[in-house]
Amino acid sequence: MEIRILEPNITVHDVPFEKIVCDNRDGNKLFIEFDDENEIRYKIEFVTYIALKITIDDCFDGSFLFDISNHGMMYEAINSDWFSQLKSEYNDQHPHGKLIDGAHHYIIGLGDFYVEIIARGYKLRKLSEEKNE
Repeated sequence: MEIRILEPNITVHDVPFEKIVCDNRDGNKLFIEFDDENEIRYKIEFVTYIALKITIDDCFDGSFLFDISNHGMMYEAINSDWFSQLKSEYNDQHPHGKLIDGAHHYIIGLGDFYVEIIARGYKLRKLSEEKNE
């Protein structure tokens, strides 16, 4: 498995005050809000998300992130076991389907949790530069 660093100029605050929203009432929406180390609030929205895993830090084997965990706020796991398993299962059930084609395995460390998302892409934007009170 290869790991790619995404958003190398943003570091999640050690107390991130994260908000994770998965809303399927009005389409397939998944977004996460978090603060960076300067207490600037960001929102990352995942485009056409396929799968979501949230694991408490104590149960997450992040050894593959050891050398890069202080670089960037998000990582892409290329050819991960989880992605390969989902792709194989999906292709077995939908041999002509295209949903998982072009998808990526994203990993974000949010203090006490690791969030893993399989999605076709993401959009990141600043919500505010004001410090939280």
